[in-house]
Amino acid sequence: MLIEESDNVAVAVEPIQAGECTLVAGEEITANEYIKEGHKIARTDIEKGAEIIKYGVHIGVATQFIKKGDWVHEHNVYDDFEEINREQRAYYRSMAPDAMDYTIHHKYKKEELGLPETIMGYKRADGSFGIRNQVVVISLVQCSNNAAQRISAACNVPATFVDAACGEFPDRFERTRRGFITTGTHPNTFGVVLLSLGCQQTDPEDVAEEIRKTGRPVVNISIQADGGVTKAIQDGIAAVEDLKRQAEAQKREPCPLSGLIIGGYNGGSDWTSGLSANPVVGEAIDMHLSAGGRAVEVCGRGGYPTTAASYEIGMRLMDIGDFFNEDCTRRGGKGLSQVNPTPGNKAGGLTTMTEKNLGSFKTQGHRRILGILDCGDPVPGAGAWGINQAQGANDAYASTTLAMSGCHICLFTTGRGNPIGNACMTTIKITGNPQTATALEDMIDYSAAPMLYGELSLQESGRELYELLLRVANGEETKAEKLGDYSWTTPHGTSYNGDY
Repeated sequence: MLIEESDNVAVAVEPIQAGECTLVAGEEITANEYIKEGHKIARTDIEKGAEIIKYGVHIGVATQFIKKGDWVHEHNVYDDFEEINREQRAYYRSMAPDAMDYTIHHKYKKEELGLPETIMGYKRADGSFGIRNQVVVISLVQCSNNAAQRISAACNVPATFVDAACGEFPDRFERTRRGFITTGTHPNTFGVVLLSLGCQQTDPEDVAEEIRKTGRPVVNISIQADGGVTKAIQDGIAAVEDLKRQAEAQKREPCPLSGLIIGGYNGGSDWTSGLSANPVVGEAIDMHLSAGGRAVEVCGRGGYPTTAASYEIGMRLMDIGDFFNEDCTRRGGKGLSQVNPTPGNKAGGLTTMTEKNLGSFKTQGHRRILGILDCGDPVPGAGAWGINQAQGANDAYASTTLAMSGCHICLFTTGRGNPIGNACMTTIKITGNPQTATALEDMIDYSAAPMLYGELSLQESGRELYELLLRVANGEETKAEKLGDYSWTTPHGTSYNGDY
């Protein structure tokens, strides 16, 4: 596959044996060595020090002479992501504030899409609505995790766990507390059971009061005060079953489609992600924004003014990027490109950070970011918003970050496959890899492979995904829900590993 005419590499869409001849844009190329599916083959001779071009963009530098037909990967490519990133940020900072057009243009008009005005959801007392009506067990300290897990398993409901929540410094504990509260106040949460040991740093009544302000029922159980673990588990099961009966009595009602909050994220990326799954998610997000909807994304690694709705937001994105990159270097003595792409990304054909980012950014569609939220801040209104939370390469941090801002649905692309779900947010798994779609069918909700091979257009595949999103919003169960994967990992700080 040739992505752009100016590329000096092509992508093998199936394995190529040494000596085999392949046709790229009408030109024959003989493979000098085995080229694994998804990996790059040189279209021309590439001199040492010359650019490697993919997507029509510089993605790295040749570290040795690369002959036409050679395998192009980390053994002969230098990842100059840090240098290029610094140059780009300096270039944008040198521009006058009014040098760019920040006008928001929607790719579609609402009328031409013919989308419904409403979906069927559960209305909340605070004016929000959910697309699920979950009862969630929240462990308020590491010491009550086991009891919370046993209640969850007995009642078949989500539970969230915590690594500490005791003896934490104030800044870290404030994020822990916010994680508890946003779990209980998430639009998809009907009510919660809070389970604690009794002597932890977390004040159960403080958390319960914040959740009750939104009209949700809360039951507080303490292992020490209630007579031990066995009694706490028994009381917890009874409380969950009572809340489940209340939740089942609530009926779905028409709720505005424009109030639905969706996020796009990619994890376990491979060569197909940037060519199919990610653009299809971007297309679905474009459709949702055109309908007056809300979209949110994690942008803790920063960005450029080309994605912002104003000069000020563009500068903020670059400041976030500066902090993240400096933090990576300070903590590990290495730049981001030395720890990312991950080994799995590289095995899937991605060689450099720039190459990975070019594919990852396609989940964003054609939106402009209206503002930057802190982790746990609610989405203010219609349009696209960013969250300042650097999750590194950790999908659990990233998905929890989206959920903490009230995201109803995450469109999660995964080339290599990832089963992760979320305790509150519904997760739709999308892949562009036909092998992943088949071999990991129990994890994947939608395959974008037909778009990769030209059987569907980008617009047709995007519409298919959006139709699935609407069905899920109206109650159709996702694969992560069927698997009972209810992950929740509250991120702390903004370092590469998500924790200070």
